[in-house]
Amino acid sequence: MAKQGKAAHENNERTLILQDRLAFIPLVLMMIFYAGTWSFPYFYHITEKYNSLIIFIALFLLLLIKGNILDRLRKKDISLILTGLALVIAFANLLIIGSNLGCILILADFLLVIYIGGRISLSEFQMKMLEVFFLLMYASWFIYDRAFSYNSNTGATYTVFTLFAALMFLSGLTRKNILFGYLIVAAFLRTFTLILWHLARGAFMALVFFVFFYFLFLFFDPARHRKKYVFLSCFAVFGSLLFVWAYVMLARTGFNAQMPFFYKSIFSGREDIWAEIWDMLKGHIFTGIGSGYELKSFFEYNIHNAMYDILAVHGILVFAISAFLIINTLASAGKNIKRDRKSLIAAAAIFAIFFESFIDMDLMWADYSPVLLLLFLEVFRDRAEQEN
Repeated sequence: MAKQGKAAHENNERTLILQDRLAFIPLVLMMIFYAGTWSFPYFYHITEKYNSLIIFIALFLLLLIKGNILDRLRKKDISLILTGLALVIAFANLLIIGSNLGCILILADFLLVIYIGGRISLSEFQMKMLEVFFLLMYASWFIYDRAFSYNSNTGATYTVFTLFAALMFLSGLTRKNILFGYLIVAAFLRTFTLILWHLARGAFMALVFFVFFYFLFLFFDPARHRKKYVFLSCFAVFGSLLFVWAYVMLARTGFNAQMPFFYKSIFSGREDIWAEIWDMLKGHIFTGIGSGYELKSFFEYNIHNAMYDILAVHGILVFAISAFLIINTLASAGKNIKRDRKSLIAAAAIFAIFFESFIDMDLMWADYSPVLLLLFLEVFRDRAEQEN
């Protein structure tokens, strides 16, 4: 029996080592994609049509390699089952309404990030590798701003999101020597000036929300204030839809004002997009409207709100399942936020991205998915290690 137990243990150890080694394949694929996208504008424009597919392949490989899918299904992992169910229903809806099927990859990428981020554990070396990678990616833009080679809003948002990931490594340096804290101060100053230079409202909101949630979680432990934190997690989802309704209603009163530091008015077009989408959606609330339509209110099909996009494109049932998965993951994260400085930073960044996506799609855009995945992996690092 002792020999059998030892053999089983050794076999399990070899399996884990093999999984760790194979996990480098999707991780390196994501890093190559991210580096190519944000270092070479030509690469960005060539792969823009395939970004969701590239990230889906990487995420699905990571799930196959590290997810122990069969074991989780035997244990009736409700989150995995619901993730699959949401995608099956979404696919069926798209077939029913005759929409472009490719848009399901956007939802699939997002739900996979939510699921994988809370349940898969990477090795310490792999986590450090990702941290260093994002630090180098941020540093390249710190030195040379390439935002105008892309789109000023996109470039500024990339800089903010990559800063969130880079802070993982910078916070570790600061813990070793307080003088490294000056690097964080310099990074924030540089990022703020870049945002204002490019008049990027979404990026500005993301950075301000990050600072807000960092100090909120620093002084109010989510594990102790459980009900309030769960409400915040719910608001990150349903508050997004409430914002859409309130924004459209306020716009109809005729009120408007110029935003300080930015060139646009408070109401500058999103109210028309959201109202037009609702007119299309209300007759297809269960199946959604799919994607690819020509909007009268905007030159491209971009809903500019992540949660409203899930509801509008895929229907209320898919949205309800997605909302449950998101809230469940965010609520579970509350137990880990005050574990250390890295988890605190990661949680603040996650909520900042959710709230920034009240006015944009960055939460679900494949080009930013590697950052969101790292943030979730960091928050759930200890729990995922215990489960595995």
